[in-house]
Amino acid sequence: MSVKQDISGALRKIQKEIQQLPNITDRLNFILDMTLTLFGASTGSISIMDQEEKVLTIVAAKGMDWEKKIAAKLPFNLGVTGRAASTREIIYVPDVTLDKDYVKLIETVRSELAIPLLTRDSTVGVLNLESDKVNFFSSDIINQATLFASQLTIVILEERIAKEAFEKSKREEDPVEEILGYDPSILFLKHRIRQVGPSDTSVMIIGEEGAGKKLVAKALHYISQRKNGPFLTVDCSGLSYELLEAELFGSQSGKIFNPGKLEQANGGSLYIESIGDLPTNLQTKLFHTIRDKTIPIPSTKKKDEVLNIRIFTGSKRDLLEDIQKETFSMDLYYRLAEVPLRMPPLRERRGDVPLLAHHFLYQYNKQYGRNKTFSTDALKALTGMPWSGNVRQLQSVIQYAVLVPPESVLEPHSFLQDGKRETEVPAKVQSFSLGTEILSPSENLSLNIAIERLEAIWIKEAFQRVSTQEEAAKLLGISRGSLQYKIKNNQFLDGFNT
Repeated sequence: MSVKQDISGALRKIQKEIQQLPNITDRLNFILDMTLTLFGASTGSISIMDQEEKVLTIVAAKGMDWEKKIAAKLPFNLGVTGRAASTREIIYVPDVTLDKDYVKLIETVRSELAIPLLTRDSTVGVLNLESDKVNFFSSDIINQATLFASQLTIVILEERIAKEAFEKSKREEDPVEEILGYDPSILFLKHRIRQVGPSDTSVMIIGEEGAGKKLVAKALHYISQRKNGPFLTVDCSGLSYELLEAELFGSQSGKIFNPGKLEQANGGSLYIESIGDLPTNLQTKLFHTIRDKTIPIPSTKKKDEVLNIRIFTGSKRDLLEDIQKETFSMDLYYRLAEVPLRMPPLRERRGDVPLLAHHFLYQYNKQYGRNKTFSTDALKALTGMPWSGNVRQLQSVIQYAVLVPPESVLEPHSFLQDGKRETEVPAKVQSFSLGTEILSPSENLSLNIAIERLEAIWIKEAFQRVSTQEEAAKLLGISRGSLQYKIKNNQFLDGFNT
């Protein structure tokens, strides 16, 4: 019997069987299994469209491991699936190894067919058929699969499958999936978070500024038994000894004791950012607090507070080197880093840039009442940028592009954050060269002084664009505490008022 003859029979069977399957996951898996069998595909998936965010979420997949399946949110224009959704046309890649834009979620795939599930006005989703053989799908199979997909769309809409699948994905939003990405390094990180999250172990998250360490800490907290308890944060960078001690352990004001974050977070979790900047004396005090499981309380209280807390820490560098230099306590390190996790910088997972960019575009379109989109060149430009400020910098760039440039379709020049257009690039270069005169080598060739000078220029520029320290810190891709510290201690900012 030909595939053509089987299509109507397969659709009748699907309509009949899914009536007996009340579970939406089972219904989707049945539809996918029937479809793959019908067309001889080895693997495949069904994605449903989020009409607001313009992102496809995989709701059924065969051959894809669980972590990848729940992580895979594919924006328009990204990969074979995204292109099929955005163009509303069938996309066939006979050899995926020759397609530079192909997003590899399954290692064995060699050829892929993506068929958009369409109504007259919108894209409902995408049906993906894949094979482990090159150029597997003939023109006849593609035509028949297209006919099948058009009729399958009617079934999916009539049975409310798309709506149920979308509502289920929203209802079951996972804290771990707040960390967007499907790069192997991110998928490995998410797997580790799921492993250690439910336990009560301390976790040290190592990663560059703006990479998303706090997001990892939040995910660990919200999949643990402490999820209903408080989740608080302390940033050690840029704070004086006295302020940091008060932040962690509390302070006395007359007869009133103001509890610190350790006491406030009791029963929950505390995330300590830039733990490597914690002064030596406070390292010792924190170690004793954790070891003894008591929070030191002034004599105004009858007894010390019992400590019932989980501590996560973040560091921009590997503290084992600090231990060797004796600037960080070995005892405290092994209390805080029972499980170390590494958050990869954005430049190591460039394939995630389009996904993150679309996510921030959706957020800021909604916030500012805009309806902007990316051109293909814009996405390529974003993917190729160095992103020294990581995800935080990308977020800032997208916010600017939504808020300031007049164009509704964002192009590469839309991300220039100085208000200058493409035609003014030479002037931009000239203005920068004027700044480099300040950086010209002097008699003192200290790199630290050169860095201080550069930081001073960048900080002053930030305050030309925004009015508050919080906004300036966001533009610079650092914490507000770090900014305050730099302003106070940078010799080239002496007398600079914000």
